Amino acid sequence: MSDERPTGADMYRYHRRLLKDNWLETAICWTVVVPDNGEPLTLAEIGERVSGGANHEIHEKARFEDDYSDEAAWAMLVGQSGPVTVLFEYNGCHGVYPPTLPRLSVGARAYSVYWNVNANNRVAFAADGELLLMVDAMYPEEWAQEPNLARWPELAAMAPHFKWRNGKSWRAAALATIELTTGARLSLDWFDQERPYLTSQYPASD
Repeated sequence: MSDERPTGADMYRYHRRLLKDNWLETAICWTVVVPDNGEPLTLAEIGERVSGGANHEIHEKARFEDDYSDEAAWAMLVGQSGPVTVLFEYNGCHGVYPPTLPRLSVGARAYSVYWNVNANNRVAFAADGELLLMVDAMYPEEWAQEPNLARWPELAAMAPHFKWRNGKSWRAAALATIELTTGARLSLDWFDQERPYLTSQYPASD
């Protein structure tokens, strides 16, 4: 019996097609949280973890093209599929950095990729409340220095696809790595649905 599940290379090709001449190439932050116990996080739990207990609001619901940011310090669309939670930010990077990503990973694994129009970027992984790995997607040759690289084997396996000097797309490789790890796929259809969203007028802090 053949295994018809897509491979990492298949996922890379899909995301390269997705990003070609698309607004997603400009700036995104895509965060995926996989709970250890198989129970999805509630919106209240997500809001608490993202905000660190700071003032925030949970809204129901909006489409991506709606003005859901409300001039907030940060705004995130929230999607859930089974136990997996996905968070999307356009032109923001709240989810990828500490202290937010470690908070999201309490009792879970949390993965995030971010880039902006200037190609500033990060690919990060946290588990059990600890940031374990954060790398620059444009320089995979430097990842060997990371002591926790072995804890994200899918990232190590996908490293050849990050080599933009060889004509690869590090953006597509980053999204493909998160899909390979979590099963969560970013698609244009994802933005067609109304989703709850989180906002805060104040930067989150510990």
